[in-house]
Amino acid sequence: ADECLIYTDVDGVYTTDPRVVPEARRLERITFEEMLEMASLGSKVLQIRSVEFAGKYRVRTRVLSSLTSPDIPLELEAQSGTLITFEEDASMEQAVISGIAFNRDEAKITVMNVPDRPGIAFQILGPIADANIDVDMIIQNQSVGGMTDFSFTVHRNEYQNALDVLNGKVREHIKAGDIVGDPKICKVSAVGIGMRSHAGIASQMFRTLSEEGINIQMISTSEIKISVVIEDKYMELAVRALHKAFGLDQAAALET
Repeated sequence: ADECLIYTDVDGVYTTDPRVVPEARRLERITFEEMLEMASLGSKVLQIRSVEFAGKYRVRTRVLSSLTSPDIPLELEAQSGTLITFEEDASMEQAVISGIAFNRDEAKITVMNVPDRPGIAFQILGPIADANIDVDMIIQNQSVGGMTDFSFTVHRNEYQNALDVLNGKVREHIKAGDIVGDPKICKVSAVGIGMRSHAGIASQMFRTLSEEGINIQMISTSEIKISVVIEDKYMELAVRALHKAFGLDQAAALET
């Protein structure tokens, strides 16, 4: 097939959730890499597996609304929505940042005063994995006096299970200090393949959050995304501020 049409309850992929940012705009094009990142980071437009399959077999995919009038000719309807395509598509003029994603379904756990020695990360996360609990972001602080703090995030539904595992199987075994947690966090991410060729994206993101008085608790990066963990109560403020700071509320976000 030259192109796969997927009908959903929205008319395309937006720069962020319009329910949070009314100025969010529909993207005419987005790459498979960006769509995979946004889907994994909380965007619920498409299931991750559907994007993976289309990308694997190199089938361009278009997201369309299932609520459009049945009288619209298919040829005309197929020109709307959002086209998920490939980075090497020569016709693409990609924005530096394509979207702001967020996920409220996370919780943070910190194991304090952990002995800083080889294998300690496995001793902490091994039992977590054995309990079939997925870990997202991980941070190990700088060692002070041979001790460190080890933090990671899990799905909020697994928060209590993870605490039980750590208190029951890990804490005494590794001679760690207190185990503290925070289920009221969220992850906010900026996604865009333009990060590969543009410097200063991280500093702009951090400056924007700082100007809004939002403290960053954890940071994770990849080649095309930057994610931060912040207090859940600041989620909407952070998304709106970043959306504006990266110019995603401008018409240029729709250009191809």
